[in-house]
Amino acid sequence: MDAVARFKNGHLLRLYGGPRTALIEQMCEKFAGIKTEELAEFDRFSERIRQLASYAIERKTLLYADAEQTFIQTAIESFGQQIAHELHHGDKVVLMNAFQCYLKRMKNVLPMELKASQAFGFNLGIKQIRGAYMDEERKIAKNAGIESPVWDTIEDTHTCYNNNIRLLLKEMKPTDRIFFGSHNVASVELLKSLLSGECLDKKPFIKIG
Repeated sequence: MDAVARFKNGHLLRLYGGPRTALIEQMCEKFAGIKTEELAEFDRFSERIRQLASYAIERKTLLYADAEQTFIQTAIESFGQQIAHELHHGDKVVLMNAFQCYLKRMKNVLPMELKASQAFGFNLGIKQIRGAYMDEERKIAKNAGIESPVWDTIEDTHTCYNNNIRLLLKEMKPTDRIFFGSHNVASVELLKSLLSGECLDKKPFIKIG
């Protein structure tokens, strides 16, 4: 299994794909401290999420995922990716999953999501944003004695955000949908320049907020 396949399939708690194996349940308890009763709660949550996504498809509307602190964002991101991988086929996009470019890992995550969509034939539904919990994330990381998950400077965040703009606009296909949420004038000007120039053909599939 290559890196792109591992990225796509590396979800411990799955919304789709049938019953969990005993091995997965053991891994949940050993590595994440998830008990049997908590897995039952996840199963109820999973059913509700699947129903919501199916209803959104029936109504031909988009769901937008919010983004939160990293101690819960990884799960939100995982569930959003699974919905996209399962349901975003043909001309369908149901969920705009949030990707926070103030996180250092977004330098790799967004390019990998793009590669996975190309390799496995699903449509992108991306809400690219910056992030709002810099002080809290740095404080949590400092107290835990670990590296901060957010970029050290605002310039690093701008670089990550703008590099992903260029990549996604260049590589996206007509069935992809991308929302760029930016509070930065330079990023908006970059988007305007690309969408009125070399990426003009992508303009119908882009929203800016």
